[in-house]
Amino acid sequence: MTNNNVIIFSYSKIAQQIAKVLREKQYNILIIEEDEKLFTQAKKDNFEAKQLSLMDDQNLIDIGIQNKNIKAFFCLSDDKNINLFVTLSVRNLNKDLKIISISFTKEDNDTILLAGANKVINPHEIGALRISRLLHKPLILNMLDNILFSESNIEVEEITIKEGSLFDGVFFKDINLASKFNLIVLGIQDKEISDKFIFHSSGQNHKIDHGDTLVVLGYSNDLRKFKKTL
Repeated sequence: MTNNNVIIFSYSKIAQQIAKVLREKQYNILIIEEDEKLFTQAKKDNFEAKQLSLMDDQNLIDIGIQNKNIKAFFCLSDDKNINLFVTLSVRNLNKDLKIISISFTKEDNDTILLAGANKVINPHEIGALRISRLLHKPLILNMLDNILFSESNIEVEEITIKEGSLFDGVFFKDINLASKFNLIVLGIQDKEISDKFIFHSSGQNHKIDHGDTLVVLGYSNDLRKFKKTL
C-alpha cells in the first residue's frame, strides 16, 4: 500500500499552495502551525491541523515524526532561520525521513541541505505546481511527485535572454521547447515590469527582449543543453 501521509510545517502562502496540490493528489496532510490566524485558516480550508511550535523536540515526537508511516515532512516557514532549525531537529530525530524544505535564495540551498533536507524547493517550483493545476494535463500533473518526492534531477531554472540569442525578439506563445529540448516553459519575468511574472498558460503573447528571464522546467541534462544552445 502506498504511503500518502505528509506533514507540512507552517501554513504560509507557499505552504497553502502545496497543501492544496497534495490534497488533489490524494495525500493525507497534517498541518503544523503555531500562529493562531494561520492555524484557523488551515482549519477553515478543511485540513487536519495542530497548533504547535516545532522549536521543541517533544512536540515533534508527539506528532509522530519518528514514525515510519510518514512519506515526507515539508518545512515551509517564511523564516529561513526557523526552517533551518526545524530541519536540523527533524533530521536528528528521524534519519530516514524525506525532508523537503524551501529556500528563497540559491545561497541558502547548501545550508538547508547540510542541515539534513533531502530536497530544496524554490518559489518557481511552486509556480510549476500552480500551472499544472491550471492546465490539468496528466503529463504535467505526474511531474508533481518528481518535483516534490523523487531523487530525480528535475529542476526549475531561471534563464536570462541575452542580446542576439535564440529567443531575443521572439513572441512568447511561439516558444515550444517540449519537442526539441524536452522542457516546459513556466513563464517569463519581464525586465521592464520587474514585479510582473507572466505565466505561459495566461495566453499573453508577450514579445521577449534581451534581459527578460525565462523560467523553465526540465531535467538537468536537458537544461544544460538548452542553455548551451542559447
